[in-house]
Amino acid sequence: MRIDYEYLGEIFNIFLESERPTANWNDFKDIIGDDEHKFVFHIEIMVDRFLIASTLENGSIGIMRTNSGYAVGIVEWRLTAEGHDFAAALTKPSILDTIKGKFQQEGLSAVIDIAKKIVSKQAERLLEE
Repeated sequence: MRIDYEYLGEIFNIFLESERPTANWNDFKDIIGDDEHKFVFHIEIMVDRFLIASTLENGSIGIMRTNSGYAVGIVEWRLTAEGHDFAAALTKPSILDTIKGKFQQEGLSAVIDIAKKIVSKQAERLLEE
């Protein structure tokens, strides 16, 4: 399965639009739909890159694989500082379009670096005005 950066943006939006500092599986039901595999894949990639973290001391995100799919314990997740930075970049339409157009095949760590560079260049331009 490939990373869908638009889908990542949807996940980030749920965190960013929440009135709570955390979110859990139930907050994502609308985007999970019938494709739990896609959602779990993206959540696990986000955990791998320290974009989101569990609020539990042991770090468990509460998702366990079973023969028929997933067993889900409702665990609160939060965006990390790195997650907030990437979310701020990815939720800008110009950056998402650039990533989808030119960097869709790149891995997440490369896209995070690219997004940071784009944001930095945009900030430099604003400072020059």
